[in-house]
Amino acid sequence: MDASTGTGMVLRTGTTADAAAAAALHAAGITEGFLTFLGPAFLRRLYRRVTHSPESFLLVVDDAATPVGFLAGSTDVAALYRSFLWHDGPAAALACSGRLLRSWRRAVETLRHGTAGDAAGAELLAIAVSAAARGRGVGTLLVQGFLTEMAQRGQEAAHVVVAAGNDSAVALYRRAGFDIAERFTLHAGTESLLMQWTPRHGASP
Repeated sequence: MDASTGTGMVLRTGTTADAAAAAALHAAGITEGFLTFLGPAFLRRLYRRVTHSPESFLLVVDDAATPVGFLAGSTDVAALYRSFLWHDGPAAALACSGRLLRSWRRAVETLRHGTAGDAAGAELLAIAVSAAARGRGVGTLLVQGFLTEMAQRGQEAAHVVVAAGNDSAVALYRRAGFDIAERFTLHAGTESLLMQWTPRHGASP
C-alpha cells in the first residue's frame, strides 16, 4: 500500500526494517499501555512478528523518508499472539523478564483480550504519531489506510480498544466512523472502550 498527500506525507506498508521505528514511536506516544511497560526490546520483537504474520500488517507514514507514524492491525489477533509466543516468546521474556514477572496478571489479561470473541472484524492494535508530526493529519491517514487494508482482506467490520480517557484517540476514531460499542475494564482500575466500525457508515473505504 502506498498513498501520498499534498503535505508530502507518504503512507506505505511497513516491513521488518520498520520494527525499530514502530517500537520507538509506540514507546514515545502510547504511555498508558501494558506493552509500553515491557520495553523497547519487547516492542521491536512484537512488530517484527506483525510484519511476518500473514493475518497482520504494519502501516507507516513517512515525512521526507522519516517514519513519523505507524499503525498495526490484524484480522486474527489470537493467531498473531500464538505466533509471537511460539517464535519470540522465550527471547521476549528474557528481554523484559523482571517486568513480566512483576506484571504477569496484566500479561494474561492482554493475551485473553486477543482471544475474546465479542468484537467483530479486524482489530486496530496500535497507532502512534511522533510529537513533531501531530496535527498534520497523520493519524487520519493511518486509520483510513487501516480501513482500506481491512477491506482488501475481505473484512466487513473492524474494531479498536482505546482508553476511555484518551479523548483525542476517541475523536479520531469517531471521525473515521467508529462507534462506542462497549465500556469494560481490561486492566484493573482502567476503563476501556470497544469501538466498532461497520459499512453502515457509508461508502466503503
